[in-house]
Amino acid sequence: IGTPEERASKELGDDPDALEKMLHLGTNVPQFASADANLSAEYKAMVNFTNRRAVLLDNIKTCREQLKMALDKEEKEVLQSTLEMELRALEQLNADQQHLEDSMHGEDDDEKV
Repeated sequence: IGTPEERASKELGDDPDALEKMLHLGTNVPQFASADANLSAEYKAMVNFTNRRAVLLDNIKTCREQLKMALDKEEKEVLQSTLEMELRALEQLNADQQHLEDSMHGEDDDEKV
């Protein structure tokens, strides 16, 4: 046994030709298809809406916190305007998601009452 150098000094070193032909377990890794390839378009769309909604909700929370700490009227107006824009963006996101879900399930806007 011993290190490769010790074995080589006793003329019991590793045969370089045999090493070339060996199958090394560390390099024989089966490759599987990405799990992402098996996800449906519907699921990917829902995850996208979920991620975007999380960002919007975080922005709304931050705006509300900053609004409470605003020092003057101008700062409050700017933060209130920002909060309103974030809320409109959230409403639009919800509408877009509903439209996508309806179109995936074959519902038309004309059929809704």
